[in-house]
Amino acid sequence: MTSKFSSSSEKARGLRAGFSAFLERIRTKRPRLSRLPKKFLWIGLAAVVVVGAGIMAYVKLHPAQASTSSGTTLQTATARQGDLTLLASGVGTLVSVSEASLGFSSAGELTGLYVKVGDQVDKDQLLAELDDSSLQIKLAQARQTLLELTSPATIATAQQNVVAAELVLYYAQVALNTLNSGTNEALLENAQATLTLALRNEEKVQEAYDKIAGMSHDESEWADTYKRLYAAQQATKTARYYVNLYSAKPSQRQIDAAKADLALAEATLEEDKTYLAALTGGDVPEDATGTALLQLNQAKLDVQTAQDNLDATKLYAPFSGTVMTLNAQVGGTVSGTIMTLADLSQANIQFYMDETDWSNVKVGYDVEVTFDALPDQVFTGKVTQVMPGLISIQGSSMVEGLAQLDASVDQMGLPVGVSGAIDVISAQAKNAILVPVEALHELTAGQYAVFVMKDGTPTLTMVEVGIQDETFAEIKSGLNVGDVVTTGIVETQK
Repeated sequence: MTSKFSSSSEKARGLRAGFSAFLERIRTKRPRLSRLPKKFLWIGLAAVVVVGAGIMAYVKLHPAQASTSSGTTLQTATARQGDLTLLASGVGTLVSVSEASLGFSSAGELTGLYVKVGDQVDKDQLLAELDDSSLQIKLAQARQTLLELTSPATIATAQQNVVAAELVLYYAQVALNTLNSGTNEALLENAQATLTLALRNEEKVQEAYDKIAGMSHDESEWADTYKRLYAAQQATKTARYYVNLYSAKPSQRQIDAAKADLALAEATLEEDKTYLAALTGGDVPEDATGTALLQLNQAKLDVQTAQDNLDATKLYAPFSGTVMTLNAQVGGTVSGTIMTLADLSQANIQFYMDETDWSNVKVGYDVEVTFDALPDQVFTGKVTQVMPGLISIQGSSMVEGLAQLDASVDQMGLPVGVSGAIDVISAQAKNAILVPVEALHELTAGQYAVFVMKDGTPTLTMVEVGIQDETFAEIKSGLNVGDVVTTGIVETQK
């Protein structure tokens, strides 16, 4: 069985071609201020700074007349209590937690199909199976071959081979030691003594034979004496051979040959021991060699392959989920994917946002989602993934992410693939003191002040600012609800 898993991200990428309307919705949902050309934003900001500076200068020069002069009118606002939320808006598609394309690795006749589209299945549940009669036979044959290679007789033979290899190694070592030790005086003296005795015995037998040399060869005495003479001569030749052998210095060729014999004996013993260990469950090095070991390993591999092929005729669910598609019938020949399975226990939304919202979308941020099919219902969740780079959709650079909702697909009553709008909440202040951003004057980096109207006079007051958007700012300290602050000069008269 082969299971091709596709993440929620992969599924959503297949829907990007139809995101023209989504892109338009992103643009229309963004605050109007963000769509103004940057040069106008800078001009506006400069105007605020100039006006603020003018107010400060005016207060310093005419503190008592700031609110009573008929030449200057100040615009004011009242600090109020409310909620402030910073969010980034985008669009997305409802996707499942995971989805798998399920099928068979090889073609075959489908003999069993146990699910239909829409069925809920459990992990490891049998979904379908192929005809496996031929594969059953192949598995039995592979097992029989392995049994023959691991039979008691085979193990006994391997034990005998180890003993024989140890004996061969012993004699190979003795032969090399003899060559390396040079002349063996004891052996040489023994050979010389044997030769002396053989020569004396040959002389005596030769004298006896000379006396009957003229005797007819049909006589038993002649035959017996001749046999004794022949044996004595052979004994003399053998004794002389060993005298020459033990008195001669071994050649380098003889030494090299003895070393080669020893190396071969050592390698043979090692392979025999390794093979015996493999047969009896012992430790086998990863780099072990040997023809017998190779045959054994191949037999084991054949059994495993036959078992895997047999197992592949049955299709099991890799996880609990819902059968989404099915393309097979019992009795037909199938190959490859025949169904898809999706986990609907948790709902995810694959979303896309404008690149300017990159800094406002982080893992862990809360989200609120509304779907076209249920426009009056809001679903909540959290961002679980943000792609590390921007992607291009129809020529627009987009932020791509994934959010997990606090409900399952089944609980939501929506089909996978439905589109919706998403707001990613980057910051939120509840029951906060709020003033218009026009009231803020940044004296130094991160330090703000406002002009509070006290007895009709604008008084510079330091404040601690929290979050802010294009319209309002959160005041953490320095102001109370109901305080009146200036927001700029509305009209100036000579």
